[in-house]
This record gives sequence, C-alpha cells and structure tokens, in this order.
Amino acid sequence: MCSKNQSANTLPDDLVTEAWVFVRVIDNFGDVGVGWRLSCLLAEYLCLRVRLWIDDVKALDTLVPEREGYLPHVMVEVWQDELLMQRQLAEAIDPVLVIETFGCTLPDAVRARMSRCQPLWLNWEYLTAEDWALDLHAMPSLQADGLKKYFWFMGMDAASGGLLREKDYLTKRAVFRQQPQLQQAFRQQYGLPEQHKGQLWLVFAYASVCWPQWLNMWQQGGTPVTLWLAGGQVVESLRAASIVPTDALREDGAIYELDNVTMVRIPFVPQAAFDQLLWLADAAIVRGEDSFVRALWAGLPFFWHIYRQNENAHVQKLHAFWAKATTGWPVELQRAFMALSDDLNGAGKLDELSRVVAWQNLCGNWQSWVKAAAAWSEMLHAQDNALEKLARFCHLPLK
Repeated sequence: MCSKNQSANTLPDDLVTEAWVFVRVIDNFGDVGVGWRLSCLLAEYLCLRVRLWIDDVKALDTLVPEREGYLPHVMVEVWQDELLMQRQLAEAIDPVLVIETFGCTLPDAVRARMSRCQPLWLNWEYLTAEDWALDLHAMPSLQADGLKKYFWFMGMDAASGGLLREKDYLTKRAVFRQQPQLQQAFRQQYGLPEQHKGQLWLVFAYASVCWPQWLNMWQQGGTPVTLWLAGGQVVESLRAASIVPTDALREDGAIYELDNVTMVRIPFVPQAAFDQLLWLADAAIVRGEDSFVRALWAGLPFFWHIYRQNENAHVQKLHAFWAKATTGWPVELQRAFMALSDDLNGAGKLDELSRVVAWQNLCGNWQSWVKAAAAWSEMLHAQDNALEKLARFCHLPLK
C-alpha cells in the first residue's frame, strides 16, 4: 500500500501494485472510450499502476491525443499476437486486478499467468438499467481452470456497479459555467461560434434515416434552434437525403441555415474536452455509453441515440433507462419525450405532424425538462461512483 502523497510511478517495481485492463475495439469509440476512462480512474482512485492492452491504438490516439501526459500511471500495450504478448508479459509484474472489458476474452498466456498469481478477475459489462443486471452484478463464474470471473454491471441503481466519474467533476463543471473567460478560451481553441440562435443543441449521433425527418421537425417547430453537429455521420445522413447541398458543412466551423435551424459543423474533440461541449449546450443528443454517462453528469436535457443491436435488443435497454429516469415527470412531457426517443431509435414511428406536435409539447414543458434532468443528475452524483464501489469490492485502498 502506498501513502496519499506517494504515487505508484515513484515506487520501485517490487512495491508497485498493478492492474491490467483489456479492450477490443468493436465499433466507433465506445469501447476505447470506456476502457481509457476506466484505466485513468483506476490510477486516480486506487493506488494502482494500470497496464491497458488495446487492439486498436489508432482509435485511442484519436480519442486521447494527449495520453502521454498520463504516463507512467497508465501504460498502453498493443494487443496484437501471442508472440508480442509473451514478451510484454515477461516485462510486466503480477497484477492484483485484471479487467476484461465487455467480454473481450483474455489471451491464453494471460490466463496462464493469472492461474499462477491469482488476481481478482472482473468482466466489465455494458451499462444497463435492466433489473436482471442487479441480480448478476458482482456474481462469480467458476472457470474450467479454477479461476473465478466476477461480473461488473455499471448502472444507475444504488445496488449496481455505479458509473464512472472523476473526483473533481462537480468542481470543474461549476468553475467552467461560472467563468465566461474559460468558455471563451474553449470556444477559440476549437473554433466554436461565439453566438447562437435559440436553443443550442449538441448533436453527436449515429448516421440514420431519421435526420431529414428531425430536421423538418425543427424547421416546423416554430422556434429557432442551433445544432452543433459533432462528427460527420449526421451531416452525411442529411447530405445523402439531399437536404443539404453536397458542398455544405464540409469543414469544421462551416454553417448552413434552413429557415429557423442553424447547423454548425464542429470539430471532433478529444475525450477530455467533451464535457465542456456539454456544459456549453442547452441540450444534447448523444451516442455511445461514455457520452451518455457524461450527459447524465452534465445534468442537461438529452436524448440517447443508442447503438442498434440485433433483434432490437437495444430497445429494452433504452426503455429500462428512461422508465427510471422519467419517473415523476409531468405526463405531457414524459409522453412527448418517449415518443421522440422511440422515433429517434427505431422503437416507434411518428408521422410528420405527430413528430412536430411532440417537439412543440417538449418545448412547451422546457423548464420542467431542465429541472427533471438536473434532479436526476444530482441523485446520481449523490451515489457512490463505480470506483468507490470497486475499491470496497476489491479491498483496495482509495487514494
């Protein structure tokens, strides 16, 4: 155990305690986003040096271009082939904790090492608010080689595995929101407009045939809206439907207006800057688990454009979350929100008029939505986060 003032990187190897995290990038940045944040928080909360094995370092470089600043608290290893893995293992000390993210299946050489040193082994599962996950959370699964693998389910209930959050999140959010000069500096750094018309929505979502329909909804809604379009998938969807000209919104900072809707293409920001984007916005549409959790922490109204799964498995997950989050909302607000959320995620289909009416009802209950989103966020902030729960489970000291 090391003291509060003594970090793992200042100790000789024989006194360092190490955790290993394994990540396979399946699609987009969701897996690497959670894996990197988890690794950083393990180093931040627990007295651990973290060795992160990842099969797509390019994805990590895009999401975390400044990651060198985390060395040597978090060391990145290329997860490539057995020969390289053998060399990497020969140089690594025995871990006390091994985390396999999202069932990525550990290499045989790692399993063999674990059989000798017997670390705690977790399978870090996808976030869900479904009740069955509470029954399985922290349950062991005995493996053929005698090792035990425990399932860790992140979630919103107090009995779940919690959510990933930094110690100083609330302080950083308050300081940023209270200091216009910080906001201005951030806008300048990423070329974001100083002004906007109407509500400012951050839109970071997947490609979908729904976007032309939603753009029409915003146009017919009767109130000005500014959309900060992050990433290129929403723009490409609009271009494919010939809603925006082929030469529009090609570059970061480009603006295109349709009636009362102002669209601004914004740059891809690193993971560490995504919170500030949310703190500047009035509302958001986010995709992926990490962005979803950051929107929760931001405490602003948002839709979740959830990753689609076979046989519509994502719909149950989506409904399980919103069933809990919208409890106690005014009936008209809840009805309008759920209709639009289902429309966005392929769980229901609105006609043009119903979509516009739902949007207008949402805007008519705007202040209630703002208060409800903030209250839900405060409730989650009051719970122990995932690392506090993990420290108790692992019997590891918190920094």
